[in-house]
Amino acid sequence: MQYLQLNNESSSGRRIRAVKGWPVLRQKGTLKEGLSFSWSTGFLLVCVLLFSSCTSVYRGLQRSNGDVNCIRQFQPQFTNTLYSTQVDVLKHHLSGLLFFKKMPDSSLRVVFANEMGFKFFDFEFTKDSGFVKHYMLPKMDKKVIVKTLRNDFELVLLRAGLEKATVLQDSGYHYIAVPTAKGNNYYITDTACTRLERIEKSSKRKPVVKVWMRHYEQGVPDTILIQHQNFKFNISLQRVQK
Repeated sequence: MQYLQLNNESSSGRRIRAVKGWPVLRQKGTLKEGLSFSWSTGFLLVCVLLFSSCTSVYRGLQRSNGDVNCIRQFQPQFTNTLYSTQVDVLKHHLSGLLFFKKMPDSSLRVVFANEMGFKFFDFEFTKDSGFVKHYMLPKMDKKVIVKTLRNDFELVLLRAGLEKATVLQDSGYHYIAVPTAKGNNYYITDTACTRLERIEKSSKRKPVVKVWMRHYEQGVPDTILIQHQNFKFNISLQRVQK
């Protein structure tokens, strides 16, 4: 059996058994001091980690003057718009064509199919902010998947009500903050609100979905990218010119 002599020579001559996993200061101090040091260090580390995990990335934003309705200019004006589309969900990859079609009753149909015409989903976004699932591929027809896709496309369509929206800013951008059940939707523009930088759907602390829409032509973005932050679920769209 092994024993550890503290301070090289103990005044009492007593030997203390080394317990596996217990920190011991080998040269100076006592077993009690070693344990105290270890617990103090661990407690400090836990506090730092908890503080970091609870701190919002939006904490530095300041209230600003501005018109929340300025983001309406970035609402895509889809009529009959076709996109080449790539979808990556975890280890699965889908590719095909996504079609936005404005209907006579002003609702918008969003249909995703492969190039052979095999349909993955068919959604309808009604004029009164409603949602209808006309079709979903059976293997994908899960409540969480449908809800995620609905929320993603509602970000793209800028369907958020602005009654409770506020304008915030940091050193370089304006943030139109729209409250949601679990956080905010942030529509981020340059300070003059002439360019849409990105959209972020956030929790209380950090973004969970980011959306970029670039190169608008006649009110329609040429490219759209939807990127989830907590797991691999990305949708990339590139406009197809007819």
